[in-house]
Amino acid sequence: MNIKFKLILLAIVFGSCSNLQPKNVIVDITGKEQDLTLIADSIKYEVVVQASENDIWESERLQGYRNHKSFIDGTFKGILSGKLKVFDYTTNEPLTVEEVRKIIEDNKIDASQIGKLLFTEKWFTDKQGHLHKKILSITFGKSEYSKQGTFKGYSALFTVKY
Repeated sequence: MNIKFKLILLAIVFGSCSNLQPKNVIVDITGKEQDLTLIADSIKYEVVVQASENDIWESERLQGYRNHKSFIDGTFKGILSGKLKVFDYTTNEPLTVEEVRKIIEDNKIDASQIGKLLFTEKWFTDKQGHLHKKILSITFGKSEYSKQGTFKGYSALFTVKY
């Protein structure tokens, strides 16, 4: 082969390699790699985790959600030990453990007051059509009540990024 042909061939090979997309791969429970197709690179949805006594649909929807206190307490423990990264919901600025501790103490937050979770996730499908999700962050929403005790809604406390 002449040198000109080799150079053209190398240009084609390297040019086509630069257009390759990074692979989305997970390792399944058997240890086998699964090639995935990205469906959503950042999708957000809210989950109300405290059923209102008057809402049958909410109560039915939450039948399988059994360990709220354990989940919230465990997450807060991870936050306060510095093992989880926490960010201000509105500014996306990192919060220190001391800042989070102050938010929790000033608002007298416990698991019973966390009524809504805002999930940000990536969604993928595999070749069999199964959906795979990767949690990117969870924002914790505190239940808010009027002075008369009427439920007003939720306020975002902070976001934990994974």
